[in-house]
Amino acid sequence: MRIVVSDYAATPTSGGTYSILEDFYNDVLQNDLGNEWIFILAGRYFPTSDNVKIVIREDLKKSKFKKLLFELGTGRRFINRYRPDVFISLQNISTVGVKSKIKITYLHQSIPFYREHRFSFFKSQERKVAMYQRLVGKVIKYSLSKEQPVTIVQTEWMKKAVVQQTRLSPARVLKVSPKVPFIDDGKYYANQRHAFFFPATAYVYKNHRLILDAIQELKRQGYDDFTVSLTLTPQQLPDAHNNVELLGFIPRQQVLKMYEDHVLIFPSYIESYGLPMLEAAQKADLILAADIPITHEVLAGYSNVYYFDYRDPAALAELMRKVLVGDLQSDLQPIKLTYQNESVLQTVQQVIKKKSGE
Repeated sequence: MRIVVSDYAATPTSGGTYSILEDFYNDVLQNDLGNEWIFILAGRYFPTSDNVKIVIREDLKKSKFKKLLFELGTGRRFINRYRPDVFISLQNISTVGVKSKIKITYLHQSIPFYREHRFSFFKSQERKVAMYQRLVGKVIKYSLSKEQPVTIVQTEWMKKAVVQQTRLSPARVLKVSPKVPFIDDGKYYANQRHAFFFPATAYVYKNHRLILDAIQELKRQGYDDFTVSLTLTPQQLPDAHNNVELLGFIPRQQVLKMYEDHVLIFPSYIESYGLPMLEAAQKADLILAADIPITHEVLAGYSNVYYFDYRDPAALAELMRKVLVGDLQSDLQPIKLTYQNESVLQTVQQVIKKKSGE
């Protein structure tokens, strides 16, 4: 069976999207020797084998217009040259017109399905998000409605949103929690009272501004003996003040280390899953999280999370104050991962098996 995978949008600097590709590719390379795999990527990022090949389309990564044209028009001819039995898109859009019996799309971009706030092209900090929400989102929804692929999402919230906003039936949308690295090193939260941490990129919906406003509220109340560490640079957050430590990008092992003696703040109001919350919860970390459906879904049953209105800096400041004075402490009980999460490859193999038997 010949399987063609499209993910030219992912590069080593693209964060979580590249992690999804890297994990999937390595899984295929090591654990599927019986099928022929062709990956359409922006670069030769991985080794190949007798049955796993890479086709490079760096040009599609460089031009948004060319990418759009590929997904809605020229891509069908390029991909159909390989006569795929299965076509998989790991980049949210199901390329229109691909001739394959089985089509699968991994949908990890939640911005187009977020309706509580309409981002503006006229605000510089919102422009890129507005493009995803209002332009790329239309292409995603159109492609899913037209091509009717089996679509993999990460949360129940996302499944409901996809069913409501596309013509996909619930049977075609699979909710599969991403494979969460299991952390079992015996090191748990040390009930640190004066150090907070939020590992996130600089997108406006990550809500760093709320943290800065909460810090100002705490300082007005006379609290100043604390730090908040962020994985941003001075260029990304030029108005950060003395209580903010800007770390820039740090490797995952350092992120995991930070959870041991920092309280996690998670003010983001748009998420596909929110992996940092589960990483921290496995160390019994105290978590202050935005009160949105995904945080409740991901942290269901966890005893050390406290929720706040992501639009209200005073609400976050009050929880931070309670941490500072010792009113909020971890009970040192890590989250219990009760579900059996599977790899993307395992999900794909199950879909192929089921569809091949139809």
